[in-house]
Amino acid sequence: MFRTRMLGRKLFGPSFDYILFLRPRQWPILTFQLIVGIFTAPSVAAAISRGSFETFSWNGLVMAWLAWVVCLNGGTLAFNSAYDHDEKDIAYLVKPPIPPHRLATFSFILMVIGSGLAFLVTPAFGLVTGVCVIMSVLYSHDSFRWKSIPGGDLAINMVGYGGCTTLSGIMVGQAILGAISVNPDLAGWLLIVGFGLLFGSFYPLTQIYQLDTDQERGDLTLVAAIGAGKALTLAIVLGIAAAIFLLGSTWLWNDALTPILPLLVALIIWTVMLAVWHRKSASMDVVAHEKGMYIALTVWAVIDVSILISRYGSML
Repeated sequence: MFRTRMLGRKLFGPSFDYILFLRPRQWPILTFQLIVGIFTAPSVAAAISRGSFETFSWNGLVMAWLAWVVCLNGGTLAFNSAYDHDEKDIAYLVKPPIPPHRLATFSFILMVIGSGLAFLVTPAFGLVTGVCVIMSVLYSHDSFRWKSIPGGDLAINMVGYGGCTTLSGIMVGQAILGAISVNPDLAGWLLIVGFGLLFGSFYPLTQIYQLDTDQERGDLTLVAAIGAGKALTLAIVLGIAAAIFLLGSTWLWNDALTPILPLLVALIIWTVMLAVWHRKSASMDVVAHEKGMYIALTVWAVIDVSILISRYGSML
């Protein structure tokens, strides 16, 4: 990791720090979440079912990835770091350098560029991306600082990362195959709500190990306001609610139990993981909580794969 930084600074000089704060380590994670939305889109599922892609836009797919993963997501994380003045470990970036002086301006421009690229894919995607840019500013900028409003931080992450990533994926999937409508169907909306709730279940896990840093900075995040124990209880409740919507979505695709079983098992693992974490929370140190977050990311990936199995299991 640090060798990569040394190489990057040799190639790009101090400007490489701008790239670091885009947190490329997270790009594969968000890419896969976007792919889940794309592959659950009705037009994509229909094309795979008949084994024929009569119309397909690679340009649209690449622009969508750049818009959502690199420009919006990377820009959002960098914009947040610019106002947090991060010095300790943050998600997907260990031992961050001092944030560059113009990081906020750079990241905001990058997010706006992402909105433009998204609009070229389909106007609806551009609108969703633009709304997420506004939420990013509300979340991090000193004039608003929603991340220091207990519940406000949770809501923005549920809507943005959880719901809108899935919504955007479905829209992109429809658009790149030339569908008349990019709007999700009922199963798609259940999936969007389900992933929104699932990210609500995941979000406290990203905050527990940063609790001391947030308190030193004066940010009254949800976890800082209610404590790690209650935050984990909330995570369990939101995880169970997410399971109901995700299973409802996959039931509409299959109307049968067998293709849904892998998802059911994955969601049970998620709930058990949180329950064990809750029980051991009081005796866990910061390092253990941070490791727990990355374990949760692995379980999330299993849920994503299970969703795709549920979508296409009946076709195998």
